[in-house]
Amino acid sequence: MAGDFIPFGPNSMMWRINCERVVLLAGPAAAVLQVAHPQVAMGVAAHSKFRTDSIGRLHRTLEVVYSVAFGTSEEVERVRDGVARAHRPVRGEGYSAFDQDAQLWVLATLIVGSVNMYQRFVGKLTVPELDRFLEENSRFGEVFELDPGMLPKSWGSFERYYEEMLNGPLLGSHPICTEVANAVIKPEAPWFIRACSPVFRAMTIEYLPPPLRERLRIDSGDLTGILWSALDRFLPLLIRFAPENLRYAPQYLHARKMR
Repeated sequence: MAGDFIPFGPNSMMWRINCERVVLLAGPAAAVLQVAHPQVAMGVAAHSKFRTDSIGRLHRTLEVVYSVAFGTSEEVERVRDGVARAHRPVRGEGYSAFDQDAQLWVLATLIVGSVNMYQRFVGKLTVPELDRFLEENSRFGEVFELDPGMLPKSWGSFERYYEEMLNGPLLGSHPICTEVANAVIKPEAPWFIRACSPVFRAMTIEYLPPPLRERLRIDSGDLTGILWSALDRFLPLLIRFAPENLRYAPQYLHARKMR
């Protein structure tokens, strides 16, 4: 029902973290980690053009994230309705878009990705701030019909859940995970997008433990260390002096004007 969702505001951790464009660097790793979950990979494989539209899927995911993070209650309700319609047919033998464990994992990859990028390039976050961000994300997850009780209540508990998932047997355990994950990194797309695949792979590898990387058959490559060393050296300085329209997400700048 319209108006049920209480929007996040300027003092929220959701605004503080997601306003930074640099968190988008987590996108490739989050996308690969999501489809490493067999249920997610099966749903993506059966109900999307994942070989040719993996970039489009990532873009749509980001649009949804920004709409919920910075939107009004009416805008968020429209997103909720749209996502529910899109997810309704995504079900089959062994998978469902409404499976709570799979939904929790998808949300967890977004949380970890944004926190990692923020702390790496913008600034450190305290444990109480991380706990607040986690609590806000339980509200975020409700928009997609995730039971808020599924998300751990403390950052320490959340980290334990995430590490258990990364190092456990589930991720990458079905052959479709490998197929979809590699399509994310190297999609069937115009040459200028395919040319970026070594960069996408390097950005992904940083946050994949070696056993999972091996299961997904993702080569390490030579660019990883060079890329991240360059980013670590130059990005914090660029962020500090970048004009607002380059540093911040346009959805955040619009929401800031409106409130």
